[in-house]
Amino acid sequence: MRWEALFADLEAQLEAEAAREKTTEIQEAVRVERARETLMHRLAPQLNAHVEVRLLGGERLAGELTALGMDWFMLRHGATEELIPLGALGSWLQRTPGQRADARATRAGLGQALRALVRDRALVNVGGLDGRLLASGTLDQAGQDFLEIAVHARDEYRRRSAVHGHVLVPMASVAWVRRGG
Repeated sequence: MRWEALFADLEAQLEAEAAREKTTEIQEAVRVERARETLMHRLAPQLNAHVEVRLLGGERLAGELTALGMDWFMLRHGATEELIPLGALGSWLQRTPGQRADARATRAGLGQALRALVRDRALVNVGGLDGRLLASGTLDQAGQDFLEIAVHARDEYRRRSAVHGHVLVPMASVAWVRRGG
C-alpha cells in the first residue's frame, strides 16, 4: 500500500511540473507575440472609434478614426478630414471602442494617400511638426519626400491666373494634411 501511495505522489508531482512548464511556455509565447506587435496592428481594431491624438509639436486633434495606412492614419470630425503621418504622432487616447475587430491597415503608404489627394485636386491646409500652418492651397504634387502646394485664394479654383505661388514642404516636417472644413 505504501508503494502505491509513493507512486501516486510521484505521478502527481510529475503532472504538476508538466503543467507548470506548459504554463511557462504559454506565457513566454504570449510575451513574444506581444513583442512582435506593431503600433499599426494595435490601432487597426480601433477603426470607427473616437480618438484624441497629441502630435509631436504639442497640437491636439480629435475625431473618428476612419482609415489606416502603412505609415499614416486619418481622423474625421464633421466635414473635415486630417491625414496624419505616423511619425508625427506623440500619443493616442481612445475614447470609444472601435467597431471592427477584424480590421487591418491598408498597405497604402503616406505617399499613395497624398497622391490620391493630388488626383482629387484637393484644397488642403498643411500643418507642421512645430504646430504652425505651413501651407494652404491646392495640393499639386506629392513627391517622394516633399509636397507642392499651389497658393491661391480659398474661394477660387486652382487656375493658372489665380495661383500666387507654390510652396514646397518636406514630408519630414508634415504633421497633418487637412481637407475640408
